[in-house]
Amino acid sequence: MTVTGTDIRGTIYGLLYLSRTYLKVPPFHFWNDTPPARLERAMIPQQTYRSKPFKVRYRGFFINDEVLLLGWHDDRYDRMTWEPAFEALLRCGGNMVIPGTGEVSRHTRQLASEMGLIITHHHAEPMGAKMFLTAYPDEDPSYLKNQKLFETLWREAIEEQKDSDVIWTLGFRGQGDQPFWDDDPSLNTPKARGELISSIIKRQYDILHEYFDNPICCTNLYGEIMQLYKDGYITIPDGVIKIWADNGYARMVSRRQWNLNPRVPALPKPGDTGPHGLYYHVTFHDLQASNHLTMLPNPPSLVASELQKAFESGADEYLICNCGNIRPHTYLLDLVSKLWTDGAADVEEHLKQFTQTYFPDDCDAVAECLREYFDCPIQYGPNEDEHAGEQFYHYPMRSIISHWIKGKGSETETELLWATGNVPFDEQVRHRP
Repeated sequence: MTVTGTDIRGTIYGLLYLSRTYLKVPPFHFWNDTPPARLERAMIPQQTYRSKPFKVRYRGFFINDEVLLLGWHDDRYDRMTWEPAFEALLRCGGNMVIPGTGEVSRHTRQLASEMGLIITHHHAEPMGAKMFLTAYPDEDPSYLKNQKLFETLWREAIEEQKDSDVIWTLGFRGQGDQPFWDDDPSLNTPKARGELISSIIKRQYDILHEYFDNPICCTNLYGEIMQLYKDGYITIPDGVIKIWADNGYARMVSRRQWNLNPRVPALPKPGDTGPHGLYYHVTFHDLQASNHLTMLPNPPSLVASELQKAFESGADEYLICNCGNIRPHTYLLDLVSKLWTDGAADVEEHLKQFTQTYFPDDCDAVAECLREYFDCPIQYGPNEDEHAGEQFYHYPMRSIISHWIKGKGSETETELLWATGNVPFDEQVRHRP
């Protein structure tokens, strides 16, 4: 038997194809507590098999709830914690990963690289560099004041990763994953903000070309950055993958930020030259109504529809899926992997295959439970995707308590208007979706 690939990942996929097809080892066997049965023998026909191209060229997971993965072992970076995550991704046909954030990612990305995965980075950590205030806690995190210190961090990150396959994330956000102008009021116009972001992206791009001939680069059009780009204030070098993001609830529109929810379409317009990609959530964390510990509150039909539309718009070069800590989200992660493989999915047929694979003795009952799950979440707003995850059941209550303790009970302006509308505070407390 000969297994060959055009690169190391191609050979890995060949071996995993044999594993899944003939040894019956599915991608999420570890995460669903379904260890494969031991086989007496595996009969493999004598034939040639050639794989077909994936719909999405670069595809992977963002392991964003790593705090929920730590603690299984004395060493929070233990290989036994992270190998099952990277293995599941490879078995899903993934080829890239954001292996956590902050110090976690700097410890785990070497293992991910050793296992054959391409490394990429969180949008708040361009080039995989340390957060500025982590490295320089006594300095002002202003690029205008401390350009050389920022560039030192970028160059250190390049040196750390130069022997790995990397898709380099370019861009600039503030400390703590927020707009940088929150800490720099002098940048008070869209033009000034866009010019600074454009100049930083170009500088990062130029620095990378000092080290590599053709680095693969991407930049995230996320949150406030997308609006600046759409309004023409941000310039991006040719060939950099532009990544569009859903709103955290499976819809390809801009995310809600506290009481502001413009729902601007978050896909490239016709004529917007590519390449384009996607940052997509099956789990989200917004301190309002998102799902963090439970499954997405919106149905798989919406996920499939939105991703297929995105592919049709040309956003099919790159797809990073926020997978949280994996375990609560295996059903929808399996669906996303089907979509990045084939470009389309029959949701009902996929559900049947998923339950037969992981729950063979009760597949019909489990399938019905999964169907009914998506009928249960509260709809808190008028749009199809505005269903509540588990955060809705405690974060609004925290906001109410905080508002009351501060003696602001007579003030209507609260953090709850996104859910209740602009009504008096006592009506906000009594509000029922």
